[in-house]
Amino acid sequence: MKRFTADQYRTYFYGIVLLLCVWQLFAGMTHEEVMVFPGPFQTVRYALGLMGKSYTYRCLGATFSRMLGGYLLSFAAALLLGIISGNSPFFERLLSPLITTLRAVPTASLIYFFIVLVGFKKAPMMMVILICFPILYEGIAGGIRNTPQSILNAVRLDGAGFLKENLKIRLPLAFPYIIVAMTSSFSLSFKIEIMAEVITGSANPGLGSVIAASRSADPTNMIPIFAYSLIAVVIMLAIDFSGSMIRHKTDLN
Repeated sequence: MKRFTADQYRTYFYGIVLLLCVWQLFAGMTHEEVMVFPGPFQTVRYALGLMGKSYTYRCLGATFSRMLGGYLLSFAAALLLGIISGNSPFFERLLSPLITTLRAVPTASLIYFFIVLVGFKKAPMMMVILICFPILYEGIAGGIRNTPQSILNAVRLDGAGFLKENLKIRLPLAFPYIIVAMTSSFSLSFKIEIMAEVITGSANPGLGSVIAASRSADPTNMIPIFAYSLIAVVIMLAIDFSGSMIRHKTDLN
C-alpha cells in the first residue's frame, strides 16, 4: 500500500522553496522589480494585506459560489450521461464527437460565445460546466464500463435490475475513477471561473474581476495582480493537496 512519508512531504517543501527561488531570480532580472515583476516577498506582503480586508473574502465567496454551482450542474449531467454511456457502447460512441469537440475547442472562443448567448453574468458558470463536463463524464463512464464482468454476471443471476446494478454495484466500484476525475477537474474549474471573470470584468464581482480592475487602474503596477493570483494559487494547491489525500485514502481502501 502507498503511504505518504516524511521524505515525500520534505521533497514537496523543497519544491516550493525552489519555485520561490526561481521566482525571485526572474524578478531580479527585470529593471523595475517591484512594479513590473514583483518578487515573492513583495507579493506575499501585499497578499497578506488583502487577506485582512473583508472585500477580498466577498470576492472569494462570489467566485466560489458561481464555480460550485457550475461544477455541481456539470457533475449531475456527467453522472447521468456517464452511467448511460458506461452501460451502452452505442450511446458512448454517439457522444464521442461531442466530448472530443468540448475538449478541443479553444476556451477563449467559448467564453465569448457564452457572453453573447447568456450574458456576462452567467457566462463564467457556463464555462465551468462545459470545461469540467468532459473530464467528469469520461471518469464516470470509464469507471462504470470497467466493472468486472464476473461481478455483473453474479448480480444479474440474482435478478438485479438496471438501477440496482448501477447504484449498488457499478457506481461503488467506479468510485476511484470518479474521485480522480473530480479532484482533477475541481481545481481546474476554479481556474476557469477566474479566467472567465477576468474577461467578463466588473459584471461579475469576484477574484477575476478584481484582477481585471487592478490591471485597468494601473497597467504598470503588477503587485495587486500577482497578489490576487497568489491567493488563487494557494487555494488551488490546497484543493489539489486535499484531492491527493482523498485519492490516497481511496487507494488504501
